[in-house]
Amino acid sequence: MLLRKLGWLIGAALLGGCALDTGTSIDDLTSASGSERRVRWEGFVYVPAGADEGVVRTTIQRQVKSAIGALRYPEIGLSDRDALHNLDPATWKREAITIAGAGAGTELERVRYAYEDTAVVRKGTTATTITLPLLFGDYVARSGEIAPVCSDDPAGAPDSLWYHFAPELTSCKAAMQQELDAINAASAELDPEAPEISQADADRRYVTVRADLLPVAEAPPLYPEYDRLWGFGTDRTQLVVYAFFGVHEDERNSADLSLVEYMRFMRTLRARFPKLEVSFTNPQAMLLDFDVAGQPITASYEDVFRWMIDSQGFPSSVGTDPQKREALKQQVIDRFAERWIYWALPVRVTRDGADARDMTVEVRAFWGYEDGTPERREQARWRYLEGMWHGDVFLYQGHSHFGHGPLEPTGYSGANFPTDRYQTMLVNSCLSFNYYDTDFLAMHPGGSKNLDVVVNGLPAYWTLLGQASANYVIGLVGGEGKTWKQILQAMMVKPSWAPGGYDPLRVVNGELDNEYTPATSGDIAVAVR
Repeated sequence: MLLRKLGWLIGAALLGGCALDTGTSIDDLTSASGSERRVRWEGFVYVPAGADEGVVRTTIQRQVKSAIGALRYPEIGLSDRDALHNLDPATWKREAITIAGAGAGTELERVRYAYEDTAVVRKGTTATTITLPLLFGDYVARSGEIAPVCSDDPAGAPDSLWYHFAPELTSCKAAMQQELDAINAASAELDPEAPEISQADADRRYVTVRADLLPVAEAPPLYPEYDRLWGFGTDRTQLVVYAFFGVHEDERNSADLSLVEYMRFMRTLRARFPKLEVSFTNPQAMLLDFDVAGQPITASYEDVFRWMIDSQGFPSSVGTDPQKREALKQQVIDRFAERWIYWALPVRVTRDGADARDMTVEVRAFWGYEDGTPERREQARWRYLEGMWHGDVFLYQGHSHFGHGPLEPTGYSGANFPTDRYQTMLVNSCLSFNYYDTDFLAMHPGGSKNLDVVVNGLPAYWTLLGQASANYVIGLVGGEGKTWKQILQAMMVKPSWAPGGYDPLRVVNGELDNEYTPATSGDIAVAVR
């Protein structure tokens, strides 16, 4: 009896027959670097005696959420950020317990739960079972104790501890082992037949479970719906790309990581499409109108990109003077920040060599603040609403805000999307797999028939992120006929610290019902006019 009880207390026992069959709609995700798995584990929480279902659910959700942080280092991404869809109260097992020696009023309930979710792991991962440390209880309230030893950002906000939970740290391993030793020592003094736990157990901060990783069949090679994207069968003359870039930290910092990647995004596009030119700005601006000490500077967009990305190629009137260089970069910010910039590319699109039409690819780009004040959030939301309604290709690059920024799906509805047009969406931010794809697919008119979503299962680092986003656009509008997997492969850019190419486990969701293939729908060629 004691061994069985202790086994559960350290989170090692399994609940037979309690695994959930959630019926989730996320199956066969397409990925270049990852493989889909079903992940299952069984855990427990302590709640006050008689706690209602809402309290139990919130307590379990808080614990499950910490798995997202813990799984970053084994490189496993979970789909459901807050366990919103995968908890079934009918499977919970509630057991009345008391805290030994603590006196009256210390009744608790141990609630055992089963959890199942969609996960994405690195290709080649062979493990079928992993040990998974989780945070226990109200870790936000106790972050002052936990963060110094178990967070990779000890100074971070308490309510983000679930994301920064880093059980692989040596200090965290020591803290978890020390707590486990104390619980086991205290439990050895208990009556094995009594429904009681020690005070050390009641105060626990961690629990470790065994999680099963179950394989899922790999998706077949699937294409974006290119014929619908280009509007064949309609009278459309534009393919509209909305590209939103949120400031990393400081809009006036000429080295702001997001500004650099915004410039890299445009440089990558223009390297592929040299005829891509600015057609409209709002507010109006002469984007290449610069001066130094009152003397005008003649510059191209490529010059601007070199100044801002490489800190090279400055005009002779600027030279190596750091103050003049910074003054010139500040002028670039004045012209490019908080402004719609439309880039137009005239193309001729042909299907099967006969069905031809002249069109314009229009990239509507915006770099600026999209959070930090209510006004910024509201302005960003209005921009996103425009992109959702008018865009064929939508991309956001910036902070994920842990899913609570102005792109949070709960701020939108199906009425914000067109009912008759195929769209693609990229959320190129940190862990966007947990926040954005399933909710947008669920609300979009026609669901996955009209929307494919690209999201990241692991943190996406700023370095070369703009190039990755540009390669997403190029893959869709460049006329190369790439499959979704090939587009994701093109997004695997190669920073110096990952010469083989880093990919934050990007996946495409919503692609399984795509019908386009070159063989059945016709080869589509794109030529710049």
